[in-house]
Amino acid sequence: MTTFERVAEIFEQVFEGDISVENMTLESKLKEDVGLNSIGMLYMAMALEEEFGVKFTNEDFVNIVTVADVVARVESK
Repeated sequence: MTTFERVAEIFEQVFEGDISVENMTLESKLKEDVGLNSIGMLYMAMALEEEFGVKFTNEDFVNIVTVADVVARVESK
């Protein structure tokens, strides 16, 4: 399973259908395309921290715009 596939799986588990992940691609923007708001970003970060052991900083929340950014951050741990 690729990092992207695992990230998409985590999004589905965390948001239980509340956001659109079925058409999610690496280019999808988290706010505009996926539908995450500030709280959603926080839940996403907490789930990814738990799964991958990566820590998200305040700067990450500013710089992470797309799913590809999330994948890159997870892979940089």
